[in-house]
This record gives sequence, structure tokens and C-alpha cells, in this order.
Amino acid sequence: MFLLLAEIIQPIHCILVSEEIPNISIVLSERRSNALKGLIYNENDIKGNFYTHKPTQEEPSKWSFEKTNIKFKGETILLKNNEIWHPYQTKIKSHEVNKVIFSGLSSNLSKITNEKDLLKAASGFFKIGNGCYGGRINKV
Repeated sequence: MFLLLAEIIQPIHCILVSEEIPNISIVLSERRSNALKGLIYNENDIKGNFYTHKPTQEEPSKWSFEKTNIKFKGETILLKNNEIWHPYQTKIKSHEVNKVIFSGLSSNLSKITNEKDLLKAASGFFKIGNGCYGGRINKV
């Protein structure tokens, strides 16, 4: 029981920064049973809740966005440099991924905002920070 509790309350500080517009970032700070939860920012302005979901045997890696009663979701494409990672290959370990693209994020966000920087960032790659360790807590 103690090990399970320690894993749940252990903090995570995973920062994803847009390669295109570095002012746009996603800060994942809460571990949930099936996702990491955080916020998407344009500088210091919070745009909404953001979740990353790990892949399962039935589903690929996913993302979801929430703001009040608006909810969007899509597929997450993870990469190491320019090579795509997926759970069925053996060349790239999950903790080695350093880039991500959130398929459909920009087109969905365009339904609720016309902020050009946010939409441009959401349509491109995000660098995965060192504290992310493939979505797991980076034990130092």
C-alpha cells in the first residue's frame, strides 16, 4: 500500500516547450492513474487543462484539452529526434523520446480561439523537457 501511495503523491514537473513559439508551453505537474495532467500556457496566460495519456494495447498515446465545458482530444505522436516511437519497436526506449506532436490540437483550438501564436505552436513540435523521462518521474 505504501509503494502505491508514494507513486501517486510523488510530484512530477514535465515541461513541453513549443519549438516554433517558445512562449507556448505545457506544464504537466500531476500524475493520475491513466494520465499526466497539467496546463497549457501562452507566456503566463493559462489556456486550459491538458492531459497526456499513455498508450494501451487498444489505444495509441492520446492527449486531451479541457476548458470549462469544452473538451477536445487526439493522438500523440512521440519521437526521438526525428524517429517515431511506438510501443512495438525496440530501437527507441520510451524514456528517450524528446519531441512530441499533438495531432489535431491546432484545428480543435481554432474552434475556440484565433490566437495565431497558440495555433501555430499547437500545430508543430514540442520539445520534451528533461524532467519528463517518457512520462515517468525522472529519478535523479
